[in-house]
Amino acid sequence: MGGKLASGADGVWRPWSIWLPCVLAFARSGALVVADGAAAIIGNWDTPAPGLGWLGIGAAGQGVLAALDVGILVAGVKQPRWRRAAVIAAWALIPVGLAWFILTGRLSSAG
Repeated sequence: MGGKLASGADGVWRPWSIWLPCVLAFARSGALVVADGAAAIIGNWDTPAPGLGWLGIGAAGQGVLAALDVGILVAGVKQPRWRRAAVIAAWALIPVGLAWFILTGRLSSAG
């Protein structure tokens, strides 16, 4: 039933179906880059905490995920037959980015 809403009569998913997960994944990556930057600034206020390099690695990883998200969006828009796989991949980027943020945050605090 849900597939009928997202796909047309020819079975190809509609263009709007790719935009929502890609925009959400991109915004989440941007917010987590800001969070990594804020944590790095706070960690350097008095005496630099050990392990702050992980925050830079975390921000770089979020940048890679954001770039991957843009690539998924472009592929989904240009190739209608790939749209379903692109939507699934874009939705998968959201928990992957959150897991990356948690992992690098834990590594930075373990210092």
